[in-house]
Amino acid sequence: MPVAPTSDTSNVSDLSRRRHARAEQTQLQILGMQRRSRCGYCRTPAGSCCFGARTRLLRCADYQVLIDRGWRRSGSLLYLTDHSSSCCAYYSIRTHALSHTLQQSEKKLLRKWRRWELLGDSAPDSALDSSVVTAGRRLVVRLEPAAYSEEKFHVFERYQRAVHNDMDASRSGFQSFLCSSPLLFEDTANGPTSGRLLSRGLGSYHQCYYVDGQLAAVGVIDVLPTCVSSVYLFYDPEFSDLSLGTYSSLREIALVRELNRYVSPDIKYYYMGYFIPSCPKMTYKARWRPAELLDLVTFAWIPIDQCLERIRQHPAFCTFDPRINSRNIVRNSRRDVLSWAPAISPCTLSDGERRAAMQLVFWIGPRNSVLASNLACISKELEQVVWQTVASLGLPLASRAILSI
Repeated sequence: MPVAPTSDTSNVSDLSRRRHARAEQTQLQILGMQRRSRCGYCRTPAGSCCFGARTRLLRCADYQVLIDRGWRRSGSLLYLTDHSSSCCAYYSIRTHALSHTLQQSEKKLLRKWRRWELLGDSAPDSALDSSVVTAGRRLVVRLEPAAYSEEKFHVFERYQRAVHNDMDASRSGFQSFLCSSPLLFEDTANGPTSGRLLSRGLGSYHQCYYVDGQLAAVGVIDVLPTCVSSVYLFYDPEFSDLSLGTYSSLREIALVRELNRYVSPDIKYYYMGYFIPSCPKMTYKARWRPAELLDLVTFAWIPIDQCLERIRQHPAFCTFDPRINSRNIVRNSRRDVLSWAPAISPCTLSDGERRAAMQLVFWIGPRNSVLASNLACISKELEQVVWQTVASLGLPLASRAILSI
């Protein structure tokens, strides 16, 4: 987006001071609305649309704010789906990890793992933490900061070929997608977190599963102030009969419980990304109970059982607030589609938020900055980007982050 930058007239010492302050702040390069040419879930050519940002540095607390507003990340790319122009409805989903109990199918899996000496047999099925975490003779699990290794890449490469029929996995793509995290390692609000569980505090980690000394799977996770957020799991197809996807989810739920006990009582939830009702391969996430879906109209987390009937009535998108009639905020063409995206639409901003938005500073390069009000004078397109930035991030985060275009 071309803009006319204003010259930075501050002196050298002031510039140095501001650069030092910026070094620890969340940095967001606003990309604006992005169109995906093909949906990765329903495979329709219509694709989906999202509001995007790229980041080199992201505070864990700020990413917690973002995922509680419907955002997700892929490497350094942050995105928020625009439901007014997308083929599928994306609902963020989380589980109350402290209240989760093992289901019969999960107990059956754990018994199988114990027979194969992957888990120890000293705990009853009902004890989730000990029955999931107690390793047997053949299993070793290591939680380590996210980092590239050839061993991990070869597992990822085999996984992509066997599961996704992707023959072009590259080292650079793997590095940027699953290893190079923008999250800054930091302590919780309760104090230092480095220790037995988290070697570097909150941030991005790889949970590595070794069977008989061989790397079998890697779970990519973000540990945030109130949750463990699952990013991706890849495994060696040689171990596909172990149901590593199910076991890794149980292990990550157990990790939340350990972090709650030993690191911070604020860490209570397990975030699983998006629940997509129209995509069968994504609906399995609803089985991890008690679960909640994020309402993108009210930004409240609602128990999933209250949401499913509403979703059946409005399959493309809906709000779960019973005080709001979804028919009033959707248009009916061939499907019910949200006619305004509350997490992105400027119509959700109050007059006070609009005035504050015009005082935001956007950086163009390392030395030049421009007020949002000046951007708005350049073009309506840039003015719309300013409104969408504040509506999607929320004014508090938009005000404290380093924004650039």
